[in-house]
Formats: sequence, structure tokens, C-alpha cells
Amino acid sequence: MDPKDEIKQKIDIVELIGETIQLKVAGSSGLKGLCPFHAEKTPSFHVSRDRQIWHCFGCGEGGDCFAFVMKMDGMTFPEALMHLGKKTGVEVRRLPTVESNTKQRLYQVNELAQKFFRKVLLDAAGAEAARAYVESRSIPAELADIFGIGYAPDEWDALSGFLQKRGFSENEIIQGGLALKKKSGSGVIDRFRHRLMIPLRDHHGNVVGFTGRSMPGDDQGPKYMNSPETPIYHKGSFVFGLDLAKRAIREKGFVVIVEGNLDVVASHKVGVQNIIASSGTALTQDQLTLLKRYTETIVFSFDADAAGFAAAKKGISLARGLGFDVRSAILPDGVKDPDELVQQNPLAWETLVVKSVPIMEFLIAHVTKGKDLRQVDDKREVAKELLPAISDMSSVVEREHWLQVVADLLSISADQLRASLQPPTSVKPSTSSTVSKPSLPKDEQARRLLFGFAIQTPSQFESVVARLKPLALNSQLWITLYNLALSAYDPSSQAAQTSHFSRIRSLTSGHADQEALEALLDTSILMAEETFADIPENQWLPRIEELFSVLSTLGLSRDREALARALRQAELVGDQEEVKRLLNSMPRL
Repeated sequence: MDPKDEIKQKIDIVELIGETIQLKVAGSSGLKGLCPFHAEKTPSFHVSRDRQIWHCFGCGEGGDCFAFVMKMDGMTFPEALMHLGKKTGVEVRRLPTVESNTKQRLYQVNELAQKFFRKVLLDAAGAEAARAYVESRSIPAELADIFGIGYAPDEWDALSGFLQKRGFSENEIIQGGLALKKKSGSGVIDRFRHRLMIPLRDHHGNVVGFTGRSMPGDDQGPKYMNSPETPIYHKGSFVFGLDLAKRAIREKGFVVIVEGNLDVVASHKVGVQNIIASSGTALTQDQLTLLKRYTETIVFSFDADAAGFAAAKKGISLARGLGFDVRSAILPDGVKDPDELVQQNPLAWETLVVKSVPIMEFLIAHVTKGKDLRQVDDKREVAKELLPAISDMSSVVEREHWLQVVADLLSISADQLRASLQPPTSVKPSTSSTVSKPSLPKDEQARRLLFGFAIQTPSQFESVVARLKPLALNSQLWITLYNLALSAYDPSSQAAQTSHFSRIRSLTSGHADQEALEALLDTSILMAEETFADIPENQWLPRIEELFSVLSTLGLSRDREALARALRQAELVGDQEEVKRLLNSMPRL
């Protein structure tokens, strides 16, 4: 069987899409949710479990499991094929493009490097200090295995030599961010040496790079060293720990953001799994847009002195602009990070996360600390920090609440402060755009509903399409789809509702208008599923007659309009024979 067909046979599109979008039941086998590809407040994104297809009636995007992954993650078809093959256990031997093959090789070389580092940490004689360090951090063996923590030996080319023996070229190892060219002579040296290695996995679980932490007592080089930018690792769009946090984020309804990768590991020890790391940098719009797929609420973690707050301010402002509810979990005095708090008091960290406070509450406490609000200079400094944060708020209620709080702090009227606020700015997710919902003409809606009903109700197919033929074939696309449906119809398989649809879709494969035909077929099916799911079976025929009436009435009206235009044109040029012929045809209308 072709890998594409085998993958589609094994995967459940509802589960696949449900990892990213919150879906709610709509009808007997359909689901719907908010479209991730354009901004909307009313769900127009529909998924059919029976048909294994999806379509958004707002922006017009749709397709199968491959189309969703390609659109959602910016993958090419070969990349989506490889990704879903891995997810379903289907072997995909080769990729048909050079770019896709290159990326796949880089995924493979990083995955193999992770296994090498893990094996060295567990078994190598030279890794005693690394094992002792992991133990000192109280990281259980099973957790170290889940995160793939390893050790890069203190040797010049241990990893490079291992990878070359496994068939990877020097160029692939360099391109994967794992080695550097020697400064003199030929050959390569390992980028990471004598470091605790933490794999960086994308949200699908692919190893795309590493963070190497220096060992205690080793002052040569930075404390943390990350992989360089590569074709598969882009720091500005990468979020550490999301592959393990996705499900928990959905279940809990919020994501906790910490600075360090080891803070994430420590949190998992105490059951706080809805957590990711910013790796000590301000969050970017791409990272926040990725998180927006899973939650609307962010909880930042800061120590009491808020050493990392300055770096996080830009990310907080961006998050507000994207519509996130931004909150804070404030660490106790003297505790530098969640890892340290977990070592001291595991329950305290779990409680802090659950009992987070609005970010403004933390900001006010931080900005006013040590200030004398009777002094005008201190008042000015506090206002300088707090008013821009209030300006970022898109909610009028939230803005007015915090404006009044700050006004009371500064002993100034809220009206006077309000004049200093800037209008809230809204940031649109990079993967989304505002789309006005297209409105199909009534006759086109009726045509699709009737066609979809005929396909999903085999016992009614022949009677409905026979009446539909003179009314539906208003374009070459409809003519083609209509003929494909007739070719695929098999009255002996009426018991299998999905078989007719599947056969039609298989006939569209390779057609010059495949994409347009599939979109027309999918929208017809999904519209019919949604419409007829709420109508009792004994009311189907009255609804069918109503739809045919719409087609007939509007069709007749259009014919009359066309005849009137033709008459005017004939009269204009003085073609009396044509005028007579057209007038004689009027009674038939």
C-alpha cells in the first residue's frame, strides 16, 4: 500500500487536529472549533470523523490530514508525509525534494547524537562527574530518560567520529550544529565537549538541537551553550518543553513560563507538566503564536527581585497584544528559580502555579518597592513604568480597574491619568489573518447541500442527482464533480456510508483541478452533515423539496434576467429576427 494511503488509514483526523484546536461535537460524527488560520469568534472550522476531512467556512481552507499539517506547521507535502509516517509508524523511505531530504537528515543526525550523549552519560567511565551532577540536581533516572539528558565527553571528536561511522558526512554534522571545522587542516571537532546535554525538541518531539550546560568547576566558555541556527532549529520560534507540555496545557487551561530548561525538568518531578522554558530570553511573536494554539492564559515565573523581569517585559507586552490573559507566579524571597524551590519545598511551587496573580499585581509591587509615593520624582518613575502596561490592555474593564488602582497609589484622579494612556495596540498572530466570512449565493448553498446529502445518503443518491443534473451543472467544475460522483457510485455498497465519498476523492487524485474539486466535495459533505444532523429523518424530504424550490426559483429568475439583457442588446442593434425569437421563448419561462 502507498505510504500516503496507509497513513490516512491509520490516523484519526479528529485526534490529530484535537492536539492543536479545541473541538466540540457538532452533529453525529462532526466537530467544530475556532479556525487557527484566521481570526474569528464564532466557530466555522468543521471536522468530519467519518470522512477524515476538515474545512473552514470562514476562510475557505480545508483538506485532509496532510493539508492540515502542511498549513499548520508550514511543512511541504514530503515533510508532512514524513512527520505523519513517524507518528503512525508507517515507513516512508524517500523524500522527493532536496530540501526535505536535507531536513530529514538533520533530524536523524540530531536524534542519533541525543542517543549517543544519553549512552555516554549512563555508561561511560569518563562520565562519573556528570552522573554525580545529575544526582545532585535530584533528577530521577526516569525523568532524565524522558527528557533525554546526556553528557558530551571531554574529547575533541568523540561524537563526530561516531556519527561519521554511522554514515553522516562532515558537512551534515556541521549543518546540524554538532561540529565545527578545524581551524587548521582538514576534519571537524565537536561543538559540545564536557557538558551536560539537554536535547531541544520541537512541539512534534523531533530533536532539533541541544543546550549544553557547563559542568561545575569548569569556567571555560559560557555556562549554557545552545546549538546555532540551522535549517531545523530557529531560536526565535522554538519553545523548550512544549512537546511534553501540550496535553497538560490543554487540561489545565494555562501554560507556565520559566527561564531555564532545568526548571522545566524540576517542575515535572512535582507534577507541574504544563510548563515551558523561554531559555532566558524575551518571548517572540512566533513563540507566542505557537502557544496560542493551546491556551489563552500565560503564567510567568519571577523571583522576588525580578532579575528576569526586564527581559520578559517585551514578551509580556506582545502577549497582551495577542489577547493572552497574562499572570505571574512570584517566587519567595531568597529563591532564585523554580528548580531551587522544588528542592526546598515541592508543594510550594505547585501551589504558586495554581494561585498565580494578575501580572499587574506583580508589576505594581515590583515598581513601587523602595519608592516613597509622597515624593513627586518617585511618583513620576512609577507612572512611567505602569501607564504603558495599562495601555497594552485590550480589555476596557481591565484597563479601567488598574487605572483606578494606580491613580489611588499616586493620589491622582483617574481622569487625569487616563489622558496619558495610549490606545491599545493589537498584534495579529503570524499564522492568522482577519478574513470576512464569504457568503455563498442561496442557489449555490442549495446545490452543495443537495449534492452533499446525495453522497452521504446512498439510498437517496439516484433520485436526488437525477433532479439535480439540470439545475446543478452551472460550471465546468460542477460538471466534472457530478460525473465523478456518477462514476464512483456503486448501489451494491449502500451500507457503507463513507465508501462513495472515498471513491470520489480517489478519482480526483491527479486531476488538473484536484484541489478545487476536493474543496467543492468537502464543503458539500460538511454542509450537508451539519444541516441534516439536526433534522429528523422524516423531515428530510420536505427540506429536500425546499432546496430544489430555491434552485428552480433562482434559476428561473436568472434565466429571465439573461433573456431581458439579450432582448435589449438585440433591440439596440436592430436585429428584429433575434427579438422575435427571444420573445417567442418567453412563455416557456
